[in-house]
Amino acid sequence: MKKILLMFAVVTLLFGCAAMKQKITFPASDDIYMTTGDGDIQKPYTPIGQLFYWDQGFRIPGLLIGLIAFKDVDPDVALKQEIAQEVKRMGGDGLINLSINWQPAKNGFLGMFATGGSVAVYGTVIKR
Repeated sequence: MKKILLMFAVVTLLFGCAAMKQKITFPASDDIYMTTGDGDIQKPYTPIGQLFYWDQGFRIPGLLIGLIAFKDVDPDVALKQEIAQEVKRMGGDGLINLSINWQPAKNGFLGMFATGGSVAVYGTVIKR
Protein backbone atom coordinates (compact mmCIF):
# COMPACT_ATOMS: atom_id res chain seq x y z
CA MET A 1 0.00 0.00 0.00
CA LYS A 2 2.86 2.37 0.84
CA LYS A 3 4.50 1.63 -2.52
CA ILE A 4 1.31 2.55 -4.38
CA LEU A 5 0.95 5.82 -2.46
CA LEU A 6 4.63 6.63 -3.01
CA MET A 7 4.31 5.90 -6.74
CA PHE A 8 1.16 8.05 -6.96
CA ALA A 9 2.95 10.93 -5.19
CA VAL A 10 5.96 10.69 -7.53
CA VAL A 11 3.76 10.61 -10.64
CA THR A 12 1.72 13.56 -9.37
CA LEU A 13 4.83 15.61 -8.67
CA LEU A 14 6.39 14.81 -12.03
CA PHE A 15 3.34 15.41 -14.22
CA GLY A 16 1.10 17.64 -12.11
CA CYS A 17 3.21 20.75 -12.61
CA ALA A 18 4.40 20.04 -16.14
CA ALA A 19 4.84 23.09 -18.34
CA MET A 20 2.63 23.27 -21.37
CA LYS A 21 3.55 25.34 -24.38
CA GLN A 22 0.65 26.95 -26.16
CA LYS A 23 0.93 28.61 -29.50
CA ILE A 24 -0.92 31.92 -29.70
CA THR A 25 -2.51 32.54 -33.06
CA PHE A 26 -3.98 35.74 -34.40
CA PRO A 27 -7.12 35.91 -36.51
CA ALA A 28 -7.03 35.24 -40.22
CA SER A 29 -6.37 38.18 -42.52
CA ASP A 30 -10.07 38.51 -43.37
CA ASP A 31 -11.08 38.74 -39.67
CA ILE A 32 -11.00 41.87 -37.53
CA TYR A 33 -8.11 42.09 -35.06
CA MET A 34 -9.23 43.62 -31.73
CA THR A 35 -7.07 44.41 -28.72
CA THR A 36 -7.25 46.63 -25.66
CA GLY A 37 -3.68 47.82 -26.24
CA ASP A 38 -1.67 48.91 -29.24
CA GLY A 39 1.30 46.58 -28.86
CA ASP A 40 2.05 43.24 -30.47
CA ILE A 41 0.75 44.12 -33.93
CA GLN A 42 2.72 44.59 -37.10
CA LYS A 43 3.86 48.15 -37.53
CA PRO A 44 3.54 50.40 -39.36
CA TYR A 45 -0.20 50.60 -39.43
CA THR A 46 -2.43 53.40 -40.63
CA PRO A 47 -4.99 54.85 -38.21
CA ILE A 48 -8.28 55.34 -40.05
CA GLY A 49 -10.43 56.91 -37.36
CA GLN A 50 -12.19 56.51 -34.04
CA LEU A 51 -15.10 54.16 -33.53
CA PHE A 52 -17.78 54.71 -30.90
CA TYR A 53 -20.63 52.22 -30.41
CA TRP A 54 -23.38 52.54 -27.81
CA ASP A 55 -26.47 50.40 -27.26
CA GLN A 56 -29.01 50.26 -24.48
CA GLY A 57 -31.41 47.47 -23.64
CA PHE A 58 -35.09 47.93 -22.89
CA ARG A 59 -37.31 46.63 -20.13
CA ILE A 60 -40.53 48.06 -18.74
CA PRO A 61 -39.74 48.75 -15.07
CA GLY A 62 -43.03 47.52 -13.64
CA LEU A 63 -44.09 44.90 -11.16
CA LEU A 64 -43.42 41.44 -12.73
CA ILE A 65 -43.46 42.85 -16.27
CA GLY A 66 -39.91 44.10 -15.68
CA LEU A 67 -38.76 40.48 -15.58
CA ILE A 68 -39.55 40.14 -19.31
CA ALA A 69 -36.44 40.83 -21.39
CA PHE A 70 -37.64 42.78 -24.42
CA LYS A 71 -34.11 43.72 -25.46
CA ASP A 72 -31.05 43.03 -23.32
CA VAL A 73 -27.59 44.05 -24.48
CA ASP A 74 -24.86 41.48 -25.01
CA PRO A 75 -21.30 42.84 -25.48
CA ASP A 76 -20.13 39.64 -27.18
CA VAL A 77 -22.80 39.95 -29.88
CA ALA A 78 -22.01 43.65 -30.26
CA LEU A 79 -18.29 42.96 -30.80
CA LYS A 80 -18.73 40.07 -33.21
CA GLN A 81 -21.50 41.56 -35.32
CA GLU A 82 -22.13 45.29 -35.22
CA ILE A 83 -18.64 46.51 -34.34
CA ALA A 84 -16.83 44.16 -36.74
CA GLN A 85 -19.13 45.29 -39.57
CA GLU A 86 -18.53 48.95 -38.72
CA VAL A 87 -14.74 48.47 -38.74
CA LYS A 88 -14.96 46.81 -42.18
CA ARG A 89 -17.28 49.57 -43.42
CA MET A 90 -14.70 52.18 -42.36
CA GLY A 91 -12.08 50.30 -44.40
CA GLY A 92 -10.10 48.94 -41.46
CA ASP A 93 -9.03 45.47 -40.45
CA GLY A 94 -8.21 46.09 -36.80
CA LEU A 95 -9.44 47.88 -33.69
CA ILE A 96 -6.82 48.87 -31.11
CA ASN A 97 -7.02 50.65 -27.75
CA LEU A 98 -10.42 49.03 -27.32
CA SER A 99 -12.40 50.10 -24.27
CA ILE A 100 -15.65 48.41 -23.22
CA ASN A 101 -18.05 49.80 -20.63
CA TRP A 102 -20.84 47.30 -19.96
CA GLN A 103 -23.69 47.51 -17.51
CA PRO A 104 -25.51 44.15 -17.38
CA ALA A 105 -29.27 43.84 -17.42
CA LYS A 106 -30.90 43.90 -13.99
CA ASN A 107 -34.21 42.39 -12.88
CA GLY A 108 -34.65 44.74 -9.95
CA PHE A 109 -37.03 43.68 -7.18
CA LEU A 110 -39.81 41.58 -8.77
CA GLY A 111 -39.36 43.61 -11.94
CA MET A 112 -39.44 47.02 -10.30
CA PHE A 113 -36.46 49.19 -11.33
CA ALA A 114 -35.49 46.67 -14.04
CA THR A 115 -33.08 47.76 -16.78
CA GLY A 116 -31.94 46.17 -20.01
CA GLY A 117 -28.33 47.21 -19.48
CA SER A 118 -26.03 49.19 -21.73
CA VAL A 119 -22.78 48.75 -23.60
CA ALA A 120 -20.38 51.42 -24.85
CA VAL A 121 -17.34 50.49 -26.96
CA TYR A 122 -14.72 52.78 -28.43
CA GLY A 123 -11.31 52.41 -29.99
CA THR A 124 -9.06 53.30 -32.92
CA VAL A 125 -9.73 51.68 -36.29
CA ILE A 126 -6.51 50.77 -38.13
CA LYS A 127 -5.40 49.30 -41.45
CA ARG A 128 -2.49 46.85 -41.06
